[in-house]
Amino acid sequence: MQPQQKKTLTLLLALGLVFFAVFIPANLTGAQDAGMLALFEVDEYAQFPHVMNMLTPGDGFYQSLRNFLIYLHYFYGYPFYFFSALALLPVKLLLGADWTAQVPLIMVSLRQVINVLPMLAALGLLVYIQTKFKSAWRSAGLFALLAIIPAVTLNNLWWHPDSLVFFFIILTFFFLDRDDLQFGWNFTLAAAACGLATGTKHLGLFFALAIPLYLLWGVLEKRLTWSGALGKAALFVAVMAAAVVASNPLLLLPQERAEIIAVQQRQVIQTGTGIFIANQEGFFDQGYPADLRMHYGELAFLLLGFGGLALGLRNPQKRRLHALILAWMIPMTAIILTSGTRRTHYFLPVLLPLFSCLLEWFPEQGWFAGQTERAALWARRALTGLAAVIVLGQAALFLRTDVDIYTQTLTREQTSPSIAFADKLEQNVFARIVLDRQLVVYRDWRIYLPPSPERRVEMNWDLATEPYMRDLNPDVIVLERENVALFSKDETVAQAVNPGDMQALHDFYAAAGADQLPGYLQVYSDSFGVALMREGLVDQMQILFE
Repeated sequence: MQPQQKKTLTLLLALGLVFFAVFIPANLTGAQDAGMLALFEVDEYAQFPHVMNMLTPGDGFYQSLRNFLIYLHYFYGYPFYFFSALALLPVKLLLGADWTAQVPLIMVSLRQVINVLPMLAALGLLVYIQTKFKSAWRSAGLFALLAIIPAVTLNNLWWHPDSLVFFFIILTFFFLDRDDLQFGWNFTLAAAACGLATGTKHLGLFFALAIPLYLLWGVLEKRLTWSGALGKAALFVAVMAAAVVASNPLLLLPQERAEIIAVQQRQVIQTGTGIFIANQEGFFDQGYPADLRMHYGELAFLLLGFGGLALGLRNPQKRRLHALILAWMIPMTAIILTSGTRRTHYFLPVLLPLFSCLLEWFPEQGWFAGQTERAALWARRALTGLAAVIVLGQAALFLRTDVDIYTQTLTREQTSPSIAFADKLEQNVFARIVLDRQLVVYRDWRIYLPPSPERRVEMNWDLATEPYMRDLNPDVIVLERENVALFSKDETVAQAVNPGDMQALHDFYAAAGADQLPGYLQVYSDSFGVALMREGLVDQMQILFE
């Protein structure tokens, strides 16, 4: 590495350290206990017990090893849980026997190490691929711009596999770029990185166009023969498959493999159609989506990114890189736009590489350098100036949105309607109940009911139905007002992914919302939630409810 590259690397490391530190205070919030995780990120709540179980000692070495390997939450690959468990090992060793109660420290470790750190590393690699660290200002500017995109900020504020899988994707690009059509060890390492991306969250499969294009480029550049290209393709697939299996060792166990496949099939169906309600609206039916504008920028900024991609395709020194980025974007964008679930973080692996192409508007030597015609020179300067105005204006909008997102996260415990509802519920309902047995309570996903020895709280991922309630036989039922409003509508059944299952949800929530649920009475409600209590318990306690 040349001295200038070392200086640039040092600068980016310093910037990265600042960004890493900034997220620590916000990532300490929303995690006073494990139940609070469901209020703000229900995915974190679903994942939390599994990573904790991985680090729970069993009866002997075999059971402990089994706990660490068989993580049970097969919606994501083992690399996500493996690195999450590694991130928690120092926390466990430092805090000792009481470590499981320190949920804020556990969650800040997971959010910082599994989301913030891999994202910053991926952005650094992406900047290196584009600039080779030859220019400090271009490298630092691109890094800072990518780091303040609101979708990146949001992704830095939870614990999820997206940053990790994005790092593996950019690592694949990095090794392909280093290989430079030599088809040596870097090509093999690219296949391994692609396998890790696949084994973490399937995303390595979206190199289905980029890798054939890279091989074709090798043939056209006479670096490979056609038979050699087929051999290298087979090598890439073999190494990629080996990396998937090596990073997901449970695939070698027939019983666990069958369960993993079943869970993944269900997830593919849910992603394609929706979880409860079928998404029948096209992504751009209402024009440029507001959520995309907020998280990735105005349409002019997006188009400027595509303009940078086009400029890169015209640049002989950067053509192959930008062609690979385009080939990577096409299949993944097609899947996202036709999926039944709408989450803007899905676009991170697509739009961040696209926005890295913005650098083509600001080349190191000046893209109007060497022009002799005065008109052409001024035209290109004007375009560069316009690009600078758009980028700087969008950066200002990004920062404003980032401040709002960060502030809301920092204060989310104080402003949470679910926590406010829980406080009122404690005062108006639970504080007035005295039983000689443990109370049984059902709650919807985002209802906050802190752990208590006086009550057993149950939650169902499939939500509430009358048959489920008959089996559970709860004393108190606590529902989200949003669910009551949604599932009480008659049209919800017709719009459902599975109308038969939705009918049961509709019948229950409609009855509960109208205070006509057999055997229960509404005892408290506000704009966030509704609480119902068994009629006999209400009579027995002789409680006056407001």
